[in-house]
Amino acid sequence: MIGMASGARIVLPAEPLSDGATVLRPWRESDIPRLVAICRDEEIMRWTRVPTAYGITAARAWVDESRALVQDGISAPFAIISSTDHELLGSISLVRFTWEHARGEVGYLLAREARGLGHATRALRLICAWGFASLGLERIELLAATGNGASQRVAERAGFTREAVLRSYHMLHEAPFDMVAFGLLPGDAESAGGRSGTGVRADSIGSSADA
Repeated sequence: MIGMASGARIVLPAEPLSDGATVLRPWRESDIPRLVAICRDEEIMRWTRVPTAYGITAARAWVDESRALVQDGISAPFAIISSTDHELLGSISLVRFTWEHARGEVGYLLAREARGLGHATRALRLICAWGFASLGLERIELLAATGNGASQRVAERAGFTREAVLRSYHMLHEAPFDMVAFGLLPGDAESAGGRSGTGVRADSIGSSADA
């Protein structure tokens, strides 16, 4: 399958993506209060570009913008939801598409109380499988700060291969951060499908972290 043309409109799946306890669906207005609570976690602010004093205005802007980003073919953002109580657990997006090379990047963040339960690994597998099958991607990249070992372990559990350390690659909190670059190909994702996703604790950097 050939990757989509630059600027093409992305169509999110009609039904939520689901893998046991973890569900991915489009953002809703009702997610805003819970999103604010999630993004006020100090660990999320430490490893992502979520601003301090995150509030309703920023959350509403993210939810509103997510629709336009999909229509403009810029990103594919999903809310991470618990399948048991339907509570919002976090955010995950495919972003920074290079359509001529069938390539994209994944970024996510996860609520503190949702870590350690396998949600990050399952969410990564779900969105990457969808990106390969529906968007025609041939490579998905993930960047994690060198100090964020939990996020690196999640990437590896989801089938990503550690490829390089990119020095001073991201500016966070007005300081340069070294990032570990991971890559996932369609065959890698299939091989990782049977691995256990439990015991995972992480949050990662990406466009979804700008929520």
